[in-house]
Formats: sequence, structure tokens, C-alpha cells
Amino acid sequence: MAKDSHYRSMERPKAVLFDLDDTLYDHLHSARQGLIALSRRHPTLRDVPVPVLEERYSQALEKLHLQMLRGDLTQTEARSRRMQEFFGSFQIRLTHDAAIAEHSRFRHDCDRAFELVQGAGEILRCLRELEMRMAIITNNLVSEQISKLKQLGIENYFEVVSISEEVGVSKPDPKIFEITLNRLALQANEVVMVGDSLESDIRGAQAAGIRTVWLKRRPELQGQLPPGIAVIESDFLKHEESLARILNHRAKATPGD
Repeated sequence: MAKDSHYRSMERPKAVLFDLDDTLYDHLHSARQGLIALSRRHPTLRDVPVPVLEERYSQALEKLHLQMLRGDLTQTEARSRRMQEFFGSFQIRLTHDAAIAEHSRFRHDCDRAFELVQGAGEILRCLRELEMRMAIITNNLVSEQISKLKQLGIENYFEVVSISEEVGVSKPDPKIFEITLNRLALQANEVVMVGDSLESDIRGAQAAGIRTVWLKRRPELQGQLPPGIAVIESDFLKHEESLARILNHRAKATPGD
């Protein structure tokens, strides 16, 4: 999409802050393909519905990922225990070595399905054409997140990349948002945060005084929606609508506005 006088005439933020996982990088798709491949290798899991596999994996991931970010577990320990807890929820016991081997195969299958959220590349290109400054705010290890940006081919879009391991705090702590604002030399009212997590991205940014746009990847969370935020449904395929909500969500009111 070329630069558009309609967007130029709107009161726009000076920068857009993006979450990475399941906002730009389609982690849901990648993990789903990895879990499907994993279930095919294990007779006990072959008849388990994919949503159940996703729920069990997500529970193990969220619990152990936070422990890793706090420094309570090494990356290897977190990966091993994640697989042990996931398989354990189906009464399958794994040794440490077996769990690491399962994680390695799982990651290989995930990487084969590595891709952007639909429409995300176009949104980034549109924002660049509009000369919008952009930044990433993400929870994880530096090596993991920089690798994702490079693999997706989008690392050059971002002036600032704030990763929890490097910053020393994780979303939803307002401090990581404030550090990013300082790096951009901007105020909270001059930016907008786009993310899929109501807790980490939306409530965290709101606590820092930043306007928010929720990418609704999980419709079942609608009932927990905080008031006064814009919503983009599922992905960025509706480029015009998505861009309008990011640049000035009052252009199209949402029920929470």
C-alpha cells in the first residue's frame, strides 16, 4: 500500500511498539504444527484433539518460561521440564535426555512452519512507507528473539528492540515500556503498543500510560477485555482497517472505546 493522504491527515503516534510472539511471529501456527508432528510420533497422543495438545503445551510453556526469565531455570532445564510436564499430563514419563531429544524434534518441526502472522509483513511495509518509527518489546532470551527477527526477515524495520533478558524486567512490568520510551526519546502519549497478550502487552502498556491495540488471537479471552482499547481481529489481513486502528483507533470505534 502506498502512502495515503487519508492517513497523513490523521493525528498519528510518532512510533508503534510491537510485541513479537503471536503478534508478528505466528507462534500459534508454528507450535500447532510442531504438536501435530509430535502426536504422530506417539501412539498415546494420536487421538488427542489438537486444542487439548495446545492447551497442555501452553500451560507448561507459560509456567516454565516465567521461571527461566527470572533466572530460576537455565534454558536447557526449562526445555527439558516443559516436555516432561507436557508428556506427564498424558501419563507419559520422560527422562531428562529423552525430554531434550523430544524438544529438539519439536523445535525442528516448529521451525519448518516458521512464518509471520498473516498480513504482518504488509503492515510493517505500510508503516515504513509512512515513515513511522517502530520498536519491539518482547519477553524472552536475546538469542531467541534476535534469531526470530532475522529468520522472519524483519529485523531492519525496528529502531529499538527491547528484550526482557537484556532489559532486566519482563512485561507487564511498566519499566520495560519506560526503558523503550527512553531509547526512542518519546513520551507515553506519543506511541501506541500492539500486542496479543491482554496481561503482558495491553495491561502492561496501559500501566505505563501507553495507548494500546489488541490483536485478538484468542477469541475466548474477549470477556476479559479492558475498556478503552482498539481491537484487530485475528491477524492483519484487513490492511486498511488494521492500519487505521494502529494509527488512530478513534477512526473506527470499537465497543470498548
